[in-house]
Amino acid sequence: MSNFDGLIKSLDPERVKLDEPLSTHTTLKIGGPADLFYEAHNSGELIKAVRLARSFEVPVTIIGGGSNILVSDKGVRGLVVKNCGGEMEVREKNIFGFKKHRNIAIDPRWVGSKMGTMRYDFSDLDYDESEYPDVEVAIDSGVNLQVAMFHLFDQEITGLQWYSRIPGTVGGAVFNNIHGGRHVFSEIVKYVVLLTKPGDVIKIPAKSMRFEYDSSRLHQSGEIVLEVVLSLRKGDVEKARSVAGEWRKRKSSQPFYSAGCVFKNISEKDREILGYPTTATGYIVEHILNMTGYKVGGAMISPDHHNFIVNTGGAKARDYLAIRDEIVKRAKETIGLALEDEIRYLGEFEDR
Repeated sequence: MSNFDGLIKSLDPERVKLDEPLSTHTTLKIGGPADLFYEAHNSGELIKAVRLARSFEVPVTIIGGGSNILVSDKGVRGLVVKNCGGEMEVREKNIFGFKKHRNIAIDPRWVGSKMGTMRYDFSDLDYDESEYPDVEVAIDSGVNLQVAMFHLFDQEITGLQWYSRIPGTVGGAVFNNIHGGRHVFSEIVKYVVLLTKPGDVIKIPAKSMRFEYDSSRLHQSGEIVLEVVLSLRKGDVEKARSVAGEWRKRKSSQPFYSAGCVFKNISEKDREILGYPTTATGYIVEHILNMTGYKVGGAMISPDHHNFIVNTGGAKARDYLAIRDEIVKRAKETIGLALEDEIRYLGEFEDR
């Protein structure tokens, strides 16, 4: 019996798909096949799939909502596990103490602009919730972030409104330490439960996650998020709903059929040196590099948000990368700036 056959039999032959096109599981709608594909509906199934794959010496890759990733045209070898479910539990409602939970300050690299297609800003929607009681909520990593936000609103729990309209799972939000305007996800993370490479389950505090702008220790450690314990608020839910709705409206320029922002925003220091009105990389692509309408194959720089490369139909990963590489080249030649990738590459790429 081959390693693949043994793994399929151990997982459940009826739930493992062969040569599953990953284009159907990414927001960009690009990607070749996974040798084996399995959907984990809770943390227990995720742990089982990963441990079994490793025991059969089959490479294993975890995806969530499929945003912020570019999958190779050649696909991904081994087992791809889609983490797509789980539970939420309100564990504590501290109605006596009032404290502001906030981890080490991280610059979200957000300076709004009134120019071009990057006109939206969120500073007027920001407000302080520190007067409200803490609520501790445990959420499995495969839970969709937007589903979690609305479910918690129904329980009069706030704190996720800053991340309205951001696709993906709670685990992905931790992995990338996502940002929403002036907020980063690590502000509300209290603990993270991880599956280590050797297969152990550990619980660590947020301060040990090495959170940075669009990054965490998970980018290097190979650990997998199983559960996140968040410190949220028993806050003004109607205000939070209103802010979330306005947030979605202002972000409506962000296109579908994309992987999200291609590059990280530039630092405040670089913004000041270059004399630009915003830290948004989309401003550079649009106004400095003048790449509006740039297209390769089925991929194109979005005319609505120039830090997005969209799939206009039939785009391949190679088309996306051709545009990405041209932006990098022109930014280096024109303003001497080395742009940093915000997306992650999965599968077989040359020189990546």
